[in-house]
Amino acid sequence: MKTAKSDEKFPVTVAEGRVTAKIHKVTKTKNGKIYTSYVADYVLLGQRKQVVRADFDEAKQIALDACRLIAGGQQMSLTLFNGDRLAYLRATETLSPVGVALDLAASEYAAALQVLGGKISIVEACRDWVRRNMTVCPKITVAAAAEQLKTETMAEDKSVVRKKEIATVLGRLAIAFNSQVQDITPGQISIYLAALPLKERTKCNYRSIIRYFNRWLVLRGYLPKGSNWLENVQNYSARKIGKIEIYTPDELMSFLRCADKMTPFIAIGAFAGLRHAEISRLDWGEIDLDDGFIEVKAQKSKTGERRLVPVHENLKKWLLPYRQQSGPVVSYANTSKQLLKIALNASVQWKHNALRHSYISYRMAECADIPRVADEAGNSPQMIRQHYLRRVKPLLATQWFSVVPETPPNVVSLAESQKVAA
Repeated sequence: MKTAKSDEKFPVTVAEGRVTAKIHKVTKTKNGKIYTSYVADYVLLGQRKQVVRADFDEAKQIALDACRLIAGGQQMSLTLFNGDRLAYLRATETLSPVGVALDLAASEYAAALQVLGGKISIVEACRDWVRRNMTVCPKITVAAAAEQLKTETMAEDKSVVRKKEIATVLGRLAIAFNSQVQDITPGQISIYLAALPLKERTKCNYRSIIRYFNRWLVLRGYLPKGSNWLENVQNYSARKIGKIEIYTPDELMSFLRCADKMTPFIAIGAFAGLRHAEISRLDWGEIDLDDGFIEVKAQKSKTGERRLVPVHENLKKWLLPYRQQSGPVVSYANTSKQLLKIALNASVQWKHNALRHSYISYRMAECADIPRVADEAGNSPQMIRQHYLRRVKPLLATQWFSVVPETPPNVVSLAESQKVAA
């Protein structure tokens, strides 16, 4: 406890601006002992206030704080109880350097808590915003960035289809957005996708490639970390409209009777489930009829992942007469035109992607193992269920994988027969 100096003259006057307060010294004797206390005396809202303290410095500080608050127009804070008053004083002192009123700070703090929903602290959210928005990124136009990404893509081991998709989508995006990449907003992307005269599935593909482009821009430092062009942008479904169509074993046999040089293409699609584009890129050196596997290399796969697909015994019989050491399995550049011609000659309706649908459906009925079928087809189990699988009975699956050439194949390959003839 600290008492006043012996030469201190009371009452002691303290001031802040034009506001003054006094400190009185009070001495009392009780049971022969002398007790000294100090009274901070000031006028608050027209009424005299007196605060008693046993310590002189404490009483003096109370008097000074009262003068400062009254001079600053904050008289109401002095009516608070001790704990509340200390909290108020700490808050105003903290806000003093930024010049924000306490009530405004409290209002914005409460609003920020509601926005964040307790998922992250306000300070963390602010630091994240500064990290994403205050970073200086090099300027680049959408067209220049798109061209750079297309050049990188061409040098990578991506499929021809994937490269073409990226080039097409980014080319249209560059035409639609003649601006810097930093100027693009999710709202603009949303309007752009909605206005495209394309089907739902195609819009889904466009959205996916734009997301890929966005991530690439962030990785290259052209956009701040956390930038998301697709934030709150509507999703588009990749689900096909209508039922999943497959062929019967009899329809497939009719196709194969008229297939001629397209026999390997149709047989691989029907009994191995490869995509049409994957079969078109397939080389005979990637078909191992002895061990019974077709290798779909990563650069030739739509998903960019290598996989091995088993060769059923009936597929082996269809491929043996055409087998070569190497070279493309299909010699036609336009396989769609050839398939339509075969369907016409076979008097069977051509169904889009039905060879792959048929393989997946019959294979599932045969082994009852959807993860295995999904791995062979190069898709996720969920995609298989939603877009490719039509439930059939095991008996039909047995009939499907029993479709073989009507006459025993000449096991001498075309390449070998040509050597004999020479």
